[in-house]
Amino acid sequence: MNMEKHKEAMEEVYETINDALNDTKGLLKHQRRIASMASLGMQHLIEMYFHKQNIIKPGAHVKHEWFRMGERNLRLKLSSILASNASSAEKIAEIIPMAYRIESDRNEIMYGAPLEDDSKLREKIDTFLEIKNLIEKGDDDEKQTE
Repeated sequence: MNMEKHKEAMEEVYETINDALNDTKGLLKHQRRIASMASLGMQHLIEMYFHKQNIIKPGAHVKHEWFRMGERNLRLKLSSILASNASSAEKIAEIIPMAYRIESDRNEIMYGAPLEDDSKLREKIDTFLEIKNLIEKGDDDEKQTE
């Protein structure tokens, strides 16, 4: 996928999350959209990060469900789409546990009963934003050194 397609998807993710955060009725009515968009956004951010690192094979895609797997299986999946070892992407060790937090109970939130409070939804949003900030921090660092 080219970067423009990733950026289009990310615009939708940001818009959906911002709408939920700004809704005076609260996050709970956005339960399924938040779980879906945090997962989708995480997947796109990671794929974009791999593109910027020039380590993803042409035409390869990251699958959000891989981040529910144990780390060994995840690394095997990633090795199939990366031109070099995943550990060559310096932030991946920090990103993987955050991605796992987004994916761990994604399906229960999306397909299960309504949540009683919004703490899990806030955690998903916060974790997604952590990944975004971690990846963008590297972009900012690179721009400053140029």
